[in-house]
Amino acid sequence: MAVEVPSDFLCPISLQIMRDPVTISTGITYDRESIEKWLSSYKNQHVVVPSCPVTKLPLSELDLTPNHTLRRLIQGWCSLNAGDGVEPIPTPKGEVDRGQVVKLVKEAMRCGSSRLECLKRLKAIVEVESMEFLTSVLNNNDESMIEEAIEILSNTNSPTTLLKHLLTQNPNLIQTLISIITITKSSISRAAAIAFLSSLYTISDQTHKTFTQDTLFIHLTRALSDQIATNPSLQILLHLAPHGRNRFKAVKHGAVFHLIQLLFSSSIPRECELAMATLDRLCECAEGRVELLRHGGGVAVVARKILRVSNLTNEKAVRILYNVCKNNVGNFRVFEEMVEVGAVGKLCAVVEVGGSLKMIERVKVILHLIQRAFDGSSKCVIVIPPRFDRV
Repeated sequence: MAVEVPSDFLCPISLQIMRDPVTISTGITYDRESIEKWLSSYKNQHVVVPSCPVTKLPLSELDLTPNHTLRRLIQGWCSLNAGDGVEPIPTPKGEVDRGQVVKLVKEAMRCGSSRLECLKRLKAIVEVESMEFLTSVLNNNDESMIEEAIEILSNTNSPTTLLKHLLTQNPNLIQTLISIITITKSSISRAAAIAFLSSLYTISDQTHKTFTQDTLFIHLTRALSDQIATNPSLQILLHLAPHGRNRFKAVKHGAVFHLIQLLFSSSIPRECELAMATLDRLCECAEGRVELLRHGGGVAVVARKILRVSNLTNEKAVRILYNVCKNNVGNFRVFEEMVEVGAVGKLCAVVEVGGSLKMIERVKVILHLIQRAFDGSSKCVIVIPPRFDRV
């Protein structure tokens, strides 16, 4: 082998890289296969107390404790040197049996804490170590390892404190995930990377969101089009929209079009809520409103979802129509379309059903603007519901 192997990675018995390092009672670590053979040879010789191969001291117990930290270091080193012919070390299956778990719990309880606190502490230690290792794998050149790591990360329900810790330890983690989303050919890995990225954006500060590259918006709109990781993609757009020029970038790369298409095709309440909320954010800018009106069904689908999904969807849909009307006072065609697609009827129904004061006030403004646009025109008659008070 061209590359020199660190001595700590070699088994004292076989002098080969340890594939499954375990520690015995004397504190020395061996490869599991080698130490098991050593102990088996003592058993065949009917020796009551076997000794440690290195220290020659008798073993106080025969338990083999997996050395997870060393194994991860070995795996990481093997991955980094794969180009020099070093074979990857797979993760052993069934590492921690019931006896090992009991032993860890007993050791933790020596500090005098409650059982629940001990278990929480053990879980936290395992989570931190595992997540740190998995995020380090993302910087690897081995595509198969990256795919495995990102899938595990996306399926792990990590607490906020752990996600913040990972982002602090690796400030480039978000950029790494964006690179994975950009280059991966696997739809599963792309979906997993988007899902994990969404969880990171939930806890990240403004510095991670303000100067987002166009590349991410391109792939988020593609994910919406391909119906891959739809909710996480929408959540990322929602997190990014308020910062910098992100609204403009999202609109530029077709987000409004795909959001409208999603609202047409989806009947899933949460999906519709997120899509409408994202569309509302994008329609805060002039470019977003232009794209909404340019799409033949933009106004129609927004009106159609009112009173069909949830109160949140109602609020966002009314706000979209409010922004469109307020910023197109002189555009008769916009108000004509509102009437043609049934938006007026839906808005009158909202007044009848009721809702937040802010939403009702917006509805009133929209209806007054529509009525003003049609003053002196014989094209339509707007019926104002009895409860509608003129302002």
